[in-house]
Amino acid sequence: MRSTRLDLALLLCFLPTAIVAAEGKVAIRTDFPGGNVVVVKNEGGTVQLAPDLRGGPVWFYWHFEAEATEPGTVTFSFAGSPLIGVRGPAVSRDGGKMWEWLGADKVQYAPPPEKDKKTPRFESFAFTFKEAKQKVRFAVAIPYLQHDLDAFLDKNKANPHLKRSVLTETRIGRRPVDLIQIGKPGDGVRAVLLTARHHACESMASFVLEGFIQEAMSDLPAGVELRKKYVLYAVPIVDTDGVQLGDQGKNRLPHDHNRDYGAESIYPEIKAIQELADLKKIQFALDIHCPYLRGDIHEAFHFVGLGLPHIKDNLKEYTGWLKEERPQIAMTPVDLLVDAAKVNRKMNSHYFATRENAIFSVCLEVPYTQPNVPLDAAMSRAYGQSMLRAWVRTKFLPADHEGDRGLESQAELQTLRAKFSKIYRSTPKEAEELATQVLESKKSSAALRVEANNLLTLLRLHQKNYTEATRLNEAVGKDPQATTLQQLTSASLRVQIACSDPKATATDVEAVLADAQQLAYPSAEYQAKLHELVSEFFQRRQDFEKALSHTKKQLGVAATYESGKLLNRMATYQDQLKRPADALATRQEAVKSLRSHLTPMPPRSIFGANMTIDLFEAVMGIPTSTLEEKKAAAKMALDHEVVSIATKERIRKALAELEKKE
Repeated sequence: MRSTRLDLALLLCFLPTAIVAAEGKVAIRTDFPGGNVVVVKNEGGTVQLAPDLRGGPVWFYWHFEAEATEPGTVTFSFAGSPLIGVRGPAVSRDGGKMWEWLGADKVQYAPPPEKDKKTPRFESFAFTFKEAKQKVRFAVAIPYLQHDLDAFLDKNKANPHLKRSVLTETRIGRRPVDLIQIGKPGDGVRAVLLTARHHACESMASFVLEGFIQEAMSDLPAGVELRKKYVLYAVPIVDTDGVQLGDQGKNRLPHDHNRDYGAESIYPEIKAIQELADLKKIQFALDIHCPYLRGDIHEAFHFVGLGLPHIKDNLKEYTGWLKEERPQIAMTPVDLLVDAAKVNRKMNSHYFATRENAIFSVCLEVPYTQPNVPLDAAMSRAYGQSMLRAWVRTKFLPADHEGDRGLESQAELQTLRAKFSKIYRSTPKEAEELATQVLESKKSSAALRVEANNLLTLLRLHQKNYTEATRLNEAVGKDPQATTLQQLTSASLRVQIACSDPKATATDVEAVLADAQQLAYPSAEYQAKLHELVSEFFQRRQDFEKALSHTKKQLGVAATYESGKLLNRMATYQDQLKRPADALATRQEAVKSLRSHLTPMPPRSIFGANMTIDLFEAVMGIPTSTLEEKKAAAKMALDHEVVSIATKERIRKALAELEKKE
């Protein structure tokens, strides 16, 4: 029997309160859904804050609104660490409708803890209010509340594939807990359960789930295919009370929602999920969480759960397809499933992994954000869409299945790529036969056929048959079954064709480049490759201004170890454009950058070797470099064990010529 006294105590504990401090430059409030903060001190232009833990253990969730009493910069400070994410706080200037990351440059992060761990460590961020009465909301992460889910479902309420109902009511606020259904049960149709927000504060998980649902109910190929094979049940906000009341949810006493899958559940939401699983015979479960705020694996996508052999095999296959479909600037999740003996059936992923006839059950941990990737609400939705596309491509096998996945598998796709790439230059006829067999086989998957066309495009490009390469390339571009990676590969090949074809004009090249740049969330490597191709095209045409422009753009997205090479190339173009002062400054920048990476010891790798060569070339290109500086740069390359013998001989000859002139 539920304890009325306990529920009343919880309700009083979780009720949001307005917090106003009149003596500072801002007044702080949290009396809105999801609000959470405690004002420790508010004096002048500094506000010291802390998460409102509400009797729970230390965690990092906070969300508040600040209203300026006068214009000016205010510093918001937190004792303890970490309490601010790697891209700074989330900020909204319109009452919580639109959010963005404030940026790490606005944050003063706490230094590493010293021996005296009792000494308070502060983190803070600064924000400049432009006028009095300006209201700005800040949060540790981009919030996702019930009204966000309502808006999403209302926008899609006319979709015939979407059904919204009530799973149960919460125990505190008697709030309805949403249950979403995509597709319909039927013969051969298997049930999938998708959940998020077992922990109230883990808001980025909701954006991923939203993207998954959006793709599932769409009329795009993946959505249509999903509904042929599966019926999807989703509980988007498991801890609806905690989300609305601004609770952290994680590690709540006596236990949180994700530790409630035992025989006697204390949360009606979890009891209802278990009953739903029995009723619908759930064989697949995907639970979405967020990890710790920052640091190490917590800044990476990763899967956790129970590593039963068939689940690990299925996850490997699914991850392979997710690598194909994900936003390419984002990473493929790491497999961190635990040993099968370490079962804990009170956790969602373990509970569903150990149900009778379970085929797949994992938990995806989505970072709150990442330092080098613009992970925000839109990108998280895109990641969720890619997960659905990868799901449809994955042939999941039950524990008792004998045999393999056949031509629908990741292994077949990777084997085709690897074998073709190895032979297309040396034995083009054999490579062509390999790709043609795939296209002619009725058993080949859609992804294999698309790949075969991409590979034949590469072969025709190598053979300088630009007309046929273009025809094959267009076939891939029009194919709705192409994976995200295949689409990007096709776009890159299109640019290569234009840059290689002697009949192509500068206008042609710029047009295909513009098209290639329209694809969403390309990787940095992809962007760098495009600009390199176009830069080389204009260099061959002796249009050094445009060659320089594209090399600058390449530098902005290239790997660090390539910076010296690109700066040297830019200096060469500046020389051609009769800009000696610019060329000198660029080479000096190259020397400074390269020395920072090569001192005190160059990396023992091909990248380190290349950087020593780049340093030598940069130093040699600076008229004021002394003989000692040139010798020092040369020695670094000559001593590097990975630098080729031919390159070392070239450097020795250059030094000998210098010494003759001295």
